[in-house]
Amino acid sequence: MTDFLPRVLPAGWRLAQRKLDGALYLCENRRLSVILSAAVELDGKKWLHVSCAHPEKLPSWETLKTVKDIFIGRNRQAIQVLPSEKRYININEYCLHLFCCLDEPDPVPDFTRGGESL
Repeated sequence: MTDFLPRVLPAGWRLAQRKLDGALYLCENRRLSVILSAAVELDGKKWLHVSCAHPEKLPSWETLKTVKDIFIGRNRQAIQVLPSEKRYININEYCLHLFCCLDEPDPVPDFTRGGESL
């Protein structure tokens, strides 16, 4: 179930640990860690979860976009969930999460209403 792991990494990135449901990657020059995992969720679809963390600050938009492109893909859609206050848990204050449905069709609506951009 690790067929979603990237086979080629850009310079500076390395695989630090591989597990049954995913892997940990490090980019030491940016001081980033990325954890990838996948699971079939309650909707019956296989979802990829990508967490991106920096030891001292939240990752920037550009960093999160780069992580998305590397670990999810440029041609796949990813979502960032901001839960309600009662469901919010902050284990690492400098970590952001992305989710991507690996099954087709993508369950996220087309918010462009037929246009080309948001």
